[in-house]
Amino acid sequence: MSPPAEPCIIIKKLEFSIAKHKILRDFSCSFDSGRINGLVGPNGSGKSTLLRNICRIWSPERGYIYIQGKNYKKINRKQLSTMLTFIPQNTQVNFSLRVFDFVAMGRHPHIKGLQSLRQKDKDVIKSSLNKTKTSHLTDRYINEISGGEAQLVSIARALATEAPVLLLDEPTSALDIKHKLEIMELLCGLKKEGKTIIMSIHDLELARRYCDTITMLYQGGIYFSGIASVAFSQTRIKEVFDVSVREIYTDQGTSLLFYR
Repeated sequence: MSPPAEPCIIIKKLEFSIAKHKILRDFSCSFDSGRINGLVGPNGSGKSTLLRNICRIWSPERGYIYIQGKNYKKINRKQLSTMLTFIPQNTQVNFSLRVFDFVAMGRHPHIKGLQSLRQKDKDVIKSSLNKTKTSHLTDRYINEISGGEAQLVSIARALATEAPVLLLDEPTSALDIKHKLEIMELLCGLKKEGKTIIMSIHDLELARRYCDTITMLYQGGIYFSGIASVAFSQTRIKEVFDVSVREIYTDQGTSLLFYR
């Protein structure tokens, strides 16, 4: 792996609670540019909460978030949408909308008022569909495609924003293995294009294989932060997830075996 770039997101002393229950406690970390940064941890450890604070769906009680060196509270929402984009865990929608029009929603930060799509916008939409290999779905309705297809289309919409940072909440959850691998390989391709990816992920095997860095959350704080190849030690996995792990070496690389 090449030397780390400058962090594109820096978080300092973040605090966040829901119904007086502290989710993030004095939370500080940073995420490097041009990397796939994985967030792992047990349910309720604060992974999704952190992503929602970064993209300002939720607001922290205390602390600071800097995006490309700027205090994110001083960035207006339209500008923020051109700097980063969020893809939620549940991408299934229950309304009829053509896939092309769904992806076109990603161009809203670049369109003034009631302005119609320009040729540049249409070109970006088509490019986003091509990159996610979903161009064949252009005229299908978003509520009539499969979960794996919907996840790819949601990534296409995120790419249409042209934001350099992608935040993904469990992008492989509830998908079959084929679509899981498609998603992860797509993210690797986007990294090569210079995108920064920050994602929560439950599948530790995929995280070990595809992420450059791992931030392991535990009880609202950081238990580990570093390169993926050393993140999943027996001690850490036992302490954080209450299971045991073994590394298995194969011709395809290192795999993780989890057991009670």
